[in-house]
Amino acid sequence: MGRFDGNVCIVAGGARGIGAKTCEMYVEQGGRVLIGDVNEELGVELEAKLGRDKAVFQILDVTDEGSCQAAVERAVGEFGGLNHLVNCAIKMDPAPLVDLPLASWKMVLDVGLTGMFLMCQAAGRWLIENERPGVMVNLSSNAGVQPYGMSGAYSTVKAGIIMLSKQLGIEWARKGIRVNAVCPGHTETPLTAYLQDPEIKKGRSDVTPLGRVGQPVDIAHGILFLLSEESDWITASRLDIDGGILNSVYNHMPGRRWD
Repeated sequence: MGRFDGNVCIVAGGARGIGAKTCEMYVEQGGRVLIGDVNEELGVELEAKLGRDKAVFQILDVTDEGSCQAAVERAVGEFGGLNHLVNCAIKMDPAPLVDLPLASWKMVLDVGLTGMFLMCQAAGRWLIENERPGVMVNLSSNAGVQPYGMSGAYSTVKAGIIMLSKQLGIEWARKGIRVNAVCPGHTETPLTAYLQDPEIKKGRSDVTPLGRVGQPVDIAHGILFLLSEESDWITASRLDIDGGILNSVYNHMPGRRWD
């Protein structure tokens, strides 16, 4: 018997990276998934890989309220209901804030934070109107806890995701809807192509207490835990999945060593 037998999940930003790995593992554990993404080629490819009876791809623009609503309706229409939502969609446009164009600020904010809000709102409305419990997991980042210089709007958006997840978790708790955020550390995905450089990857691994950079499967394990009944008393919370790096700043400062 699978962990997610009979359950349905929408993964926004589900065509690649952490989102795609989450889709794969959710299906492997018995669930069915709607892959929502603007990348049609990768989405259709993943749908075929997972099987049309277990996964459907839907073009999803999280900045558009109608597109978010359509994703919910498609998931319900295809699979008969909705239990889970995972928000992974993000845009990056790094630059120093003094030079950051307003268009860049708005784009990252619209996709990463407003898009998360619209997807949670669309899914939450369906769950509440149909008196169904549910779980939502929103992808934040270590950069939402510690400021990431020169990242443009990225750190601000990721910090906003943490707070919005907490607010939704509190507002919807009595509706039986849990909402949490995950904060990955450096993770090797298509968005972090710089980690393909062996020197950079080694340097990142050397400063991580657990000795390596993260992989999508590491983050997906945490996401699926928060979706599962194993975490049914956890809401409005943040889970760091980072090999310990967020709490290791004193390990890298010059001065007294304790080893």
